[in-house]
Amino acid sequence: MKKLLLVASVLSAAALFVIVLTSAIKRQNQLVCRNIQVKIDYDSGLAFLNEAEIKDKIDYMCSGSITGKPLTGIDFRILEKAVRKNPFVADAEIFVDQQQDVVVDIVQKRPILRVINNDGVSYYISEKNERIPLSDNFTSHVAIALGNVALHKDTKRDSAVQAALYKLILFVRKDDFLNALVDQVYVLENGEMEVIPKIGGQTIRFGEVDENMAEKFDRLKIFYNEGLRKVGWDKYKTIDLRYKDQVVCEKRDTTNKQ
Repeated sequence: MKKLLLVASVLSAAALFVIVLTSAIKRQNQLVCRNIQVKIDYDSGLAFLNEAEIKDKIDYMCSGSITGKPLTGIDFRILEKAVRKNPFVADAEIFVDQQQDVVVDIVQKRPILRVINNDGVSYYISEKNERIPLSDNFTSHVAIALGNVALHKDTKRDSAVQAALYKLILFVRKDDFLNALVDQVYVLENGEMEVIPKIGGQTIRFGEVDENMAEKFDRLKIFYNEGLRKVGWDKYKTIDLRYKDQVVCEKRDTTNKQ
């Protein structure tokens, strides 16, 4: 009798489990997307993307509005992959919250330099050394590189000049003084750099971006702090850092009033 009762209890428990599981699956299949929320990191100061274009992309991938579609029929991995292909997206995560809303959480790529080469081609370089196209929605106010910046046909690789620009700007952005100073970088035909500051109107002949880069910038900061503050910011026409342990300057022609 005890064995029969035990078997009956096990069978009852199993039947109850199947009923509960079937009911849960049925309820899950009935869950639909109630709304879509697109969250873009506008607090970063960037606005390459807008919510409407991301919603349109999601709806297109779902062959119609995602709102009202069963959640079990949505492949979130495919949607994330599609959103991440956007040239302005650094990362994207798509998930469902407790209100059955589909949430699209996006981090934008962060430009650190804008390139305008001699062929008129213009694009941004990101903090991860990726090319970012220009946007009709937003212009990022970063330093500008001009001149002889050749492009590789393979955008996953960078020319030696672009690699040098990336190294230079990364260094500049880590220093508060230099970041506030540097406005433009001009690339000469021989690959050397000229830096144009935001104040003073000088041309800083920087030379090559090599192992002496940090020492060159140290000399420049000392010269600005101990030299130009005494004689005036517009005293010199050029500041040359190409010579070891020296800062060679050319004075402006004060005889020409223009």
